Amino acid sequence: MTPVEEARDELKHLLTRCERWLGDEGGVNALLPEMAGLADDAARMADLRTRALSSMLNVALLGRQSSGKSFLISGLQGGLEYVPITDEDGMSSAEFLGILPSSARPTTACPCTVIPVGDEARDPGMGRAVLRARFAGGRTEEIGSDVLPAVVAAYGAADGDITNRRREHFNLRVEAIEMLIADARLPVKLFDLPGSESPIAEHEVIMREAWAKADCFLYVSQATSALTANELQLIRDLYAHHVQSNGNKQVLWVLTGIDLATQRERGMAAWKSVLTTNNDYLRTHFGVRDRHFIGEGFLPVSAAWEAEAAFKAAHDEDGSTLARLSGMETLRDHLRDLMESGAGHAHLRQVADEARWLVRRRQRRVSDVLDTHQLAVEDLETQQNSLRERIAGAERSLDRIRAELERELQRRIRAARGPFGGLADELHQHLDPLIDSGSLSAEHANEVDVHQVQSFNQWMTAPGGPATLWQRELRALDESARHLLRADLGVDAGPQLVTPEPLDTSYFPMQTDGRQPLTAYGVVQAAANTLGVASPIAAGAVWLTTTLSLATIAVPAGAAVLAAIAVAKVTDLLKDRESKVHKARQERKGMIDEHVEQVRGAFDNVTQSQGRLLLDAVEQHHLQHQARLKSTLAQIMERINAEDTVRNRAVIDRLTPVNQAGQALVTALQDLSDSLANDVRAVR
Repeated sequence: MTPVEEARDELKHLLTRCERWLGDEGGVNALLPEMAGLADDAARMADLRTRALSSMLNVALLGRQSSGKSFLISGLQGGLEYVPITDEDGMSSAEFLGILPSSARPTTACPCTVIPVGDEARDPGMGRAVLRARFAGGRTEEIGSDVLPAVVAAYGAADGDITNRRREHFNLRVEAIEMLIADARLPVKLFDLPGSESPIAEHEVIMREAWAKADCFLYVSQATSALTANELQLIRDLYAHHVQSNGNKQVLWVLTGIDLATQRERGMAAWKSVLTTNNDYLRTHFGVRDRHFIGEGFLPVSAAWEAEAAFKAAHDEDGSTLARLSGMETLRDHLRDLMESGAGHAHLRQVADEARWLVRRRQRRVSDVLDTHQLAVEDLETQQNSLRERIAGAERSLDRIRAELERELQRRIRAARGPFGGLADELHQHLDPLIDSGSLSAEHANEVDVHQVQSFNQWMTAPGGPATLWQRELRALDESARHLLRADLGVDAGPQLVTPEPLDTSYFPMQTDGRQPLTAYGVVQAAANTLGVASPIAAGAVWLTTTLSLATIAVPAGAAVLAAIAVAKVTDLLKDRESKVHKARQERKGMIDEHVEQVRGAFDNVTQSQGRLLLDAVEQHHLQHQARLKSTLAQIMERINAEDTVRNRAVIDRLTPVNQAGQALVTALQDLSDSLANDVRAVR
């Protein structure tokens, strides 16, 4: 496998060449028709270079409020400063200044994303960090560079002093903040998410979006208190998400703040007792059937000790022991290992695919114009007539292709959902004995929920399960679409002006209705984002699509899906019902039947949306080909009217090297993307 840093350097070099090429290095843009939409491509390429240089991994931090997530983020990225203080009584203490505000009160922290900015992509005037705030309604504003901690708290914490905001922001509600930081110790984007008991609805939405984008998770627990039943729901949701990703989204368990629990209890530091208790808790509730989920258990760390060690080193004191005991570099090594184990390569592949699409779009136009100007004068009228016929035929055929694929889609969905008739019996067989074995306390209900996620996922992905069947049906639909396009656009018709291209779904631009097809790497994220991580249907949805290049789930969060999510949170439902154990058991069994109906409907929504996104991609590809035909026809008509052979030769001379350079970039980006895809497959 190519080391991720080596692959990133290769991509960076390619993106720099692409940026120069798109920036009209040869001065030929004036020769190209219909340049709308291409003017900003060089800027978009610069943004891609920033992405490739900065964030190689998306990490979501979860845990109860005041578990130390914000403090840990500041420490991970080297943004935590130790400040010794002597108070008025002469007592020595310390304060810590971090990137993010830390609050001791629950339900106060605002969701935040900390985004590293690579040195080469960094604006010289940005300083150490830039603060951005997203207000209710979606409007985002840049607040400033290197703002004071009190200002960050004013925007990022509900108990911050709003008078430290800009005056025009006093009465605005902040939904989330972003910190863009330079000199980060890790090329990792960190999501500081609300605690499990946050009462703010927008926080729930933001949290689900971040879960969808995350490559891995840090579950953060404070060393001063052990895990309790209050955290079962959040960890259960995390477990369901882990199952949905087929175990590809790893969870790192972090016991932070060990410096706050160093007093001796029963012959050991208090944090060590909490560490043992937490690991036993995970093994008891989640590790019986899935050791991979809990891994090695909690890693003890102290960002405070590492910051103090850095302070000592800066003042010629020995802080090496504190730095080692802090465990922070060990945690960073775990994150670096994840980057090297496929996530970093997949990120780079996404960037390479998008860059290739940008270059290919412009290179195609250069090539079409070049081919047009290379036509002999006597061939112009022949090609003009041929193009008119091809345009008319394409305009007539698009509706027919769409209708034919729509019929095939419905037929294939019916074939895939057939096994749902046996789902209720399957779940009852696995769950009823377990439900009858306890009183449905919080721990018992959690055990039932975990088994339901496991049983559903195994049934969904079995050789005859709906997920496996739909994977096959969707692949067949994809093949049908490509066959129809080849036949209709004349891919095999031999040499012709405006040569048709095969359907490429590795990257597609934003659609006019706001939907954006994703690469296969984004399927797990899309499934969790649209269906909710607590919904077991997403587990199957992941398996539906991971082998196809066009793999997208865009299901609206309708009542059925929300109800399915609620089924997984039965602890809360049963808690509110004053019933006897027998009645509670019967109600829980009844929820299995409700769940079956809900996931059947959700499955239909998922498959309908996936199929129609494939159909949208076919239509978009068809329309792009029509646009190329019409643009080339306009060029031919211009030549027929002008017949300026001198200008024609000049155009050919200027466009030929530009076209060759563009084609070389497309090929290089495709080769890199293929290599990165092989690297990702090699570790899974």
